[in-house]
Amino acid sequence: MRHARMCYDAVIFDNDGVLTRPTATTVHREAVRAAFSEFGVEPTTEGVDSVIHGSFARVQRICEIHDVDYEAFWPRREANAAAAQAAAIERGEKTLYDDVSVLSDLDRTMGVVSNNQHETVETILDAFELRDQFEVAYGRSPTVEGYRNRKPSPHYLERAIDELDAESVLYVGDSNVDVLAATRAGADSAFIRRPHRDDYQLAANPTYEVESLDDVVAIC
Repeated sequence: MRHARMCYDAVIFDNDGVLTRPTATTVHREAVRAAFSEFGVEPTTEGVDSVIHGSFARVQRICEIHDVDYEAFWPRREANAAAAQAAAIERGEKTLYDDVSVLSDLDRTMGVVSNNQHETVETILDAFELRDQFEVAYGRSPTVEGYRNRKPSPHYLERAIDELDAESVLYVGDSNVDVLAATRAGADSAFIRRPHRDDYQLAANPTYEVESLDDVVAIC
């Protein structure tokens, strides 16, 4: 764990892989299939996975193959993704990490900035009774522009920092895009190596590498 600035005005957290366990691929696939079904389309698993993991150009291509207007498709994809994840939370399949409880000991202004849908972030804050802990919370808007503004763009992170009026910020994430977004926003970063990141290769250097949220509390 590399030490740098030890006092921060605010600590902002990614959601999936940091606060909550990542959403299962089956849930994401269910959401994409449900969205295409509204247009009378049954895509292949390869096509579905291209929508989940591919670039937006790939999403457009899959829509073109099935003669679906991608600008009409995308809001339905986002709505179905939010609904599918809400159902996974209700079924107890998408849960908090146990160490989230230590954040009650963190005497700093806190926020959430996620690449997930804003509606999903709101659902998580309510379902797990976290709303009072975070001053701001941003997920991506359910639009093409919202998707383009996801990390590694610093767009939503910068909005959160501005809203918090914070000068020194630590952003906690579990991916290269989190580290890069923090750097672009002028924030320090803490990469948390959860079990699903055991073999993950960092392409950028975070300010810190930690194993748990306990380590984040210790930093601050």
